[in-house]
Amino acid sequence: MNDFKFSKREKVYLLLALAVLAMLFVSSSMTYHEQKMKPGFIHTYLGWLEDWIQRLNIYYGGVWHNVKTDGSAGFTQFVVRKMAHFGSYFLYGLFAYLGLRRVFVISWTGPFFVWATAFAFAAMDEFHQFLTGDRTPTVHDVMLDASGACLAIVLAVIYYLLKERAERKKSAI
Repeated sequence: MNDFKFSKREKVYLLLALAVLAMLFVSSSMTYHEQKMKPGFIHTYLGWLEDWIQRLNIYYGGVWHNVKTDGSAGFTQFVVRKMAHFGSYFLYGLFAYLGLRRVFVISWTGPFFVWATAFAFAAMDEFHQFLTGDRTPTVHDVMLDASGACLAIVLAVIYYLLKERAERKKSAI
């Protein structure tokens, strides 16, 4: 039997992945009004983002979102929320992959497993939001979450493929 042991670094990555999941659970337990950013907060701390996104027009969930339809603060809040969805699952996908990368004997099963767990957790998280008052769960958010995890995993896989290739070239010299 193989005596596999996680390295200290892998344990840290797995703890970080669990921390992201815990943060997501707490966040989805809060009502929309508990999470809502006030326009004053947005103008004061996210004014740079308001200026940057004012010309964007985003079609999401069957609705066009922009400054004209949502207002400046509302659109900024929409963009921040969607970036948080994508970014938190990006971090989960990255940390979980880095922590579990060596566990899988067949190389493609690791990335697929991590992505599948991210997708499953995203779906469960949206269901949890359904149970929380004043929240609207959407399939679009699940897709956005799964996309964030997928991008992180793909980038990590590419990094390790390039790293292995460079090491092979170096050892061949």
